[in-house]
Amino acid sequence: MEIALLEAKAIARCLPALIEKHEQISIAVAWGDLTGVAETLLANTAKFQSVLLGVDFAATDPDLIDRLVDVPNTFVAKNRLGCFHPKIFYFQSGPKAEAIVGSANFTKGGLGINLEASVHVQGAADDGFFEQVRDQLARYKPLHLPITRKLADSYRRQSDAANKAPRPKNPILPGESKGWASLTSPLATMSWKDFVKFARQDLHHDFKKRMKLVREIQQMFAKTASFGNLSVAELKGVAGVLGGAEAEAAGLNDFDWGWFGSMGGAGTFAELIGQQDDALAAALDLVPKRGDVTERQFDAYVTAFTDAFSGSVRTARLGPATRLLAMKRPDIFVCVNAGNTLGLAEALSFAPSTLSLDNYWKRVIEPIQQAPWFCEPRPAGRNMELWDARVAMLDAIYYSPTSK
Repeated sequence: MEIALLEAKAIARCLPALIEKHEQISIAVAWGDLTGVAETLLANTAKFQSVLLGVDFAATDPDLIDRLVDVPNTFVAKNRLGCFHPKIFYFQSGPKAEAIVGSANFTKGGLGINLEASVHVQGAADDGFFEQVRDQLARYKPLHLPITRKLADSYRRQSDAANKAPRPKNPILPGESKGWASLTSPLATMSWKDFVKFARQDLHHDFKKRMKLVREIQQMFAKTASFGNLSVAELKGVAGVLGGAEAEAAGLNDFDWGWFGSMGGAGTFAELIGQQDDALAAALDLVPKRGDVTERQFDAYVTAFTDAFSGSVRTARLGPATRLLAMKRPDIFVCVNAGNTLGLAEALSFAPSTLSLDNYWKRVIEPIQQAPWFCEPRPAGRNMELWDARVAMLDAIYYSPTSK
């Protein structure tokens, strides 16, 4: 048996030679990129015994996953407790075997500028070391998840979204009961072109008047540091509880304040808004006016919003809470209301009766934020304003009048 210690660039030189040389290839590696070495591997797919890539934190290159769609004996590792972190490259031709085992991933860094250390072992395939390597690879079989086109497309969307996150989460994969249906749902896979078409149709309201209302409310938020500093009429308008007489008296009767979700039926919420409740205003102030909104910030808002009702008999929840969010940040949130709940639920593949403020982020926001229409760069021209309000404008697509 021959053993040598290799650093990253030596590994990059050695792997293509081993791929070309041997009859059988087995790999289990945490992450991979579409590199020159990967191109050599892809040219030898007929030799694959098992090629298993981890996708934890969405760190594997989606271009490489795309190239492995429907390739026999090629898999990604299912989600599990702990990170999938091995780096095993095993090659065999008849009675001879070679393996590279160590720190290097199948990535640009692992085969390039990183400081890596791996051992290259050559010898007889029946040697005890190679038996251990094969046994270890066999232990990963329960994690094998075939790479289908649907998986690859979803992984790319999730990878693109993860690139914008400070700490990317593991992607949701086929077979996982929670989340996979939503991430492959019609709304989560909708294109920007289709989104624009459906939003502008606005079958039950008027698209231009909707955008005018959003513009008016955004100007209200822009002029003050706190939601609580708005006039009572403005507060009621933002909250969707402004009546016709009040709107006319305040010079705000050019708008239908019930669009995007009328909250007139939420009595306690309407009362607190009319009282310019400090706690309710402080809750909404936790949501930044610009930039990303994190799940932690959303959770802090939910806690503060709920606490604002601590002295009340009834607590307002999903509708009123998301109405305020959608009006302050129409680029991030949609108001869930009686008219659009069924449409949103169908479009995101969840049961409408299961949606609550506690799971709103997971059920609605997370799948939206990896969707092509949401991730589209901000356009110039006529659709720029729509882009700025794109999530709130889901109401224009999925709203349908409720039966009387």
